[in-house]
Amino acid sequence: MLMGFADTVMLGKYSTIEMSAASFGNVVFFQVIIFGMGLLFAVSTLVSISIGEEKPEKSIGIFYSSILLSFLLSIVLYIILYILIENIHWFGQTETIGLLGGQYLYIVNFSTPFIIFFTCSKQLMDGYSKTKVSMYITFIGLSLNILLNWILIFGHFGFEKMGLIGAAWATTIARFVMMVLMISTIFANKDFRFYQTIYIEKKSYLKDLLKLGVPIGFSFFFEIFAFSTGLIMAGWISEIALAAHQIAFNIASLTYMFVTGIAAAASIIVGNYYGSKNKEAIKTTFIQTIKLTLFIEVIFVILLFALYAKIPLIYTKDVEVIALSTGLVILSAFFQVSDGIQAVVGGCLRGIKDTKFIGIISFFSYCIIMIPGAYFLSFYLNLGVKGIWYSFIIGLTFAAIFMVYRFYYKTFKKSIIFEDA
Repeated sequence: MLMGFADTVMLGKYSTIEMSAASFGNVVFFQVIIFGMGLLFAVSTLVSISIGEEKPEKSIGIFYSSILLSFLLSIVLYIILYILIENIHWFGQTETIGLLGGQYLYIVNFSTPFIIFFTCSKQLMDGYSKTKVSMYITFIGLSLNILLNWILIFGHFGFEKMGLIGAAWATTIARFVMMVLMISTIFANKDFRFYQTIYIEKKSYLKDLLKLGVPIGFSFFFEIFAFSTGLIMAGWISEIALAAHQIAFNIASLTYMFVTGIAAAASIIVGNYYGSKNKEAIKTTFIQTIKLTLFIEVIFVILLFALYAKIPLIYTKDVEVIALSTGLVILSAFFQVSDGIQAVVGGCLRGIKDTKFIGIISFFSYCIIMIPGAYFLSFYLNLGVKGIWYSFIIGLTFAAIFMVYRFYYKTFKKSIIFEDA
């Protein structure tokens, strides 16, 4: 997300149109890639459960099965993105945004296998509770991306100004480096090497990964699909509305990453306790996760209300974009709490292997409520781009309520049914 933030801010200093085109290209890219990334979240869940069961050697079989799955996903997702690039007019954007966004997406699509294999490897290390590894590698990738953006977008060290295309190559190169570093770290890890020596069972976990991961992948897909559709609708309104929407959405996405980290941690910890069949510890982890999330989200709400007028200035000097985006930043503050709660409770549900419900509630909240609601409020009630954000708030609130009730029902009201990893 910080890479996307860096691209948006740096391109905003270069050209508002190219900033919007890159944002559009990234939305299309992640709309497709998020299914594969979400599916691979099953890796950390299964690994954490195997460790809770005191059978950590299972992680070797889980990882090798995920490598095969990542290879297949990379091919399928690359082809889907290529088809979308060739038919970029399907998204109904202006001719300029469609053309530039397609050019950006064509280059970024080369990073598809890099992201998939990075995610696969990251999930293994997360399952081992070694989350700092991916954090350090991500910061290395981010630093490289910013440096390459500065060189390629604005033309330094003898390079011509490449603008949008430069940002695309910078992101692709940074993702390749991150993948190499992540995979290298795994094979250098002492725990991984030790588990390899005691790994005897040559079992394929591909079916287990698909059973657990497909609903997660779809839940991620439905969520991103709703937000992507919102951005596309903003593009139908005007290029100014699209730029303003992207600024507010970019800020909301950055704050969301904090609770995504909490959700990942909750999934791992709950998975450990699920593997050891410790019901009370699962309940305690859930309660503490909710408390921590509420504390963090209240801080973000306060910051957004305090800085709503200054945040757009980071991205652009366009007066019209700034005027519209300030109101959207305020609206983004309103869904912080519900957005955070649905994310972290989803992580807890992954930890107890209850992923089918996540997919169902995500489809209902995002595809049945948010998308039609955004269209109705924006174009029938003529609320413009603000209508999209009102719908976001409503849909996320429904998701949060149903997620909390589901976990409460499965763990507090009923007895948890434990399964092996």
